[in-house]
Amino acid sequence: MIKVAFGSVPKDGGTFTFYRNQRPALAEHGIDLRCVTLGRAEAALWDDAYADDGCVLLVPKAIRLRTQARAFVDWCEREEIDIVMGINSPGILSAIPHLPERVRAMSRCANGFDHGYRITLSGYDRLEKIVALTPRLRDTLVNDYGADPDRVVLIPNGIDPAPFETAAATPRGGYNALRLGFMGRLEHNQKGVLHLPKIVDELNARGVPFQLRIAGKGRDEGALREGLAESIRSGQTELVGALGPGEIPQFLAETDVFAFTSHFEGCPNALLEAMMAGCVPVSWLIEGTTDYLLSDGQTGLICDMGDVEAFSALVADLASDRARLAMMHEAAARDARDRFSNARAAELYADVFQGVDASEVEPCRIGERARTRLPWSAFVGDKNFSNEWRRNLKSVMADWGLRV
Repeated sequence: MIKVAFGSVPKDGGTFTFYRNQRPALAEHGIDLRCVTLGRAEAALWDDAYADDGCVLLVPKAIRLRTQARAFVDWCEREEIDIVMGINSPGILSAIPHLPERVRAMSRCANGFDHGYRITLSGYDRLEKIVALTPRLRDTLVNDYGADPDRVVLIPNGIDPAPFETAAATPRGGYNALRLGFMGRLEHNQKGVLHLPKIVDELNARGVPFQLRIAGKGRDEGALREGLAESIRSGQTELVGALGPGEIPQFLAETDVFAFTSHFEGCPNALLEAMMAGCVPVSWLIEGTTDYLLSDGQTGLICDMGDVEAFSALVADLASDRARLAMMHEAAARDARDRFSNARAAELYADVFQGVDASEVEPCRIGERARTRLPWSAFVGDKNFSNEWRRNLKSVMADWGLRV
């Protein structure tokens, strides 16, 4: 049994979704994946409804990164952890240089923005493999951030197909009005939700019969409601709120076309779930991401970023050609099962974990890279979280009723 410590928090979010999907699948390969939550800030996000028997919370009142890092290293030694993936945990990433030499370190790049790339490379000298979820993330790590291409491996997210089997078997396009759906965080900077009112206006101008349902919550919900006010009043558009995991398959079963308007992504679970459920995605082009996940014209349709007219034209084409919609519905569900199942992802991760764990490496060297365990007297918190102490101090002051 290979024991892997994965930095995350039991809550609604993509990082924990990865853990939740992969823990049972990896167990079949002899990999024990643990979710480790560390310190005060992360403890405040812990949601018992999401936690399972692989989740552990360490030093929930600790603010100092050094205290968190030492507690994590002590836990790794007690539990005989073999591999550590810090992800975005400040305490775990700060602990990497102080891990016992027998413990291997890996990272996983899931976000296509500067901070995401930088924390992926935290503790770089100890990293033996770096998992990138899409070609875009891989290429940016190598070309813009100097990662060794020999250490970067491409593994997309995996989704359990079982909850989506009924949805995948549900025929699409059987109603006069095309059923258009969006699912995600309601904010514009990344998710592009304020394109939706423009798409609605353009579809109406084209005379396309459709209904739009929007699932999610977020800071731009008010602006979105304002932009869709007339469509909401007429009953053409409905905001259904955030969905729990058990509600997502039914929502997608009742969606013909999945509107994917993000400006940037890592490897979006919402898009993969939509494919798994047999929805036909219409998406902006995010090079190395959407053109990797979707086969344009077969499992989805892609147009240039921000081109509302082109996006709406693609939706209109599907509304008028229900035979093509039905064909792409089947192709999307089939391709998702072939390429993006959690079983497939688990196979790929297991190969990497087993290779890293079994690699013949001299105790203190990896090629020319130092693998020596640093003493605690040399501790320096991870530089990518230099303001962590300020955030924690504000939290403590707020608890004490002091002015922040």
